[in-house]
Amino acid sequence: MPRLFIGLGLPDSYQQTVKPFTDNLNTGLDSSVRWIRPGNWHLTLKFLGNTDEKDIPTIVDALSSIHFPQFPMQAGDAGAFPNVNRPREIWLGLKQGAQQCADLADMIEDALTNMGVAREKKRFRPHLTIGWIKKTGQDDWKSILTTANQDWPIFTTERFTLWQSELKPTGAVHTVLNNFSLRTD
Repeated sequence: MPRLFIGLGLPDSYQQTVKPFTDNLNTGLDSSVRWIRPGNWHLTLKFLGNTDEKDIPTIVDALSSIHFPQFPMQAGDAGAFPNVNRPREIWLGLKQGAQQCADLADMIEDALTNMGVAREKKRFRPHLTIGWIKKTGQDDWKSILTTANQDWPIFTTERFTLWQSELKPTGAVHTVLNNFSLRTD
């Protein structure tokens, strides 16, 4: 069964901005981090997980019914889940676009719930995952993550995407199954 998720991709120009940032974060770390590869950075709106292939056309139909305007997005500060004292996932938050992402995620939840997909139990927190900590060292993540306080570029979201994610030893490979345009008005 294909492993699916719905999200917002980052434009290539943004991908190139994030790469030097993660390279800088990686310098001198005691922790072992698996950084997300350029091209794979995205903001997940809904993780579907393993999905029966016969359900994909119905999912595409449900997502096609969503009408949502384009909106500006901009990365903001960095953080960690579950927190900076016990980090497992490193992420960038949003300075702009967080509310729109939450609203779009709600619309996706509504559309998919109507076809029988379970709603998320946790509150949606828009973020761009940039790395996963595989082995925690003696790093001061609170100080390290303050370097995210930079002037990130603003970009306009033009679409959301249904992706298939295949997990490989070298990292996930994401394949676009369908793009859904956001309105320009």
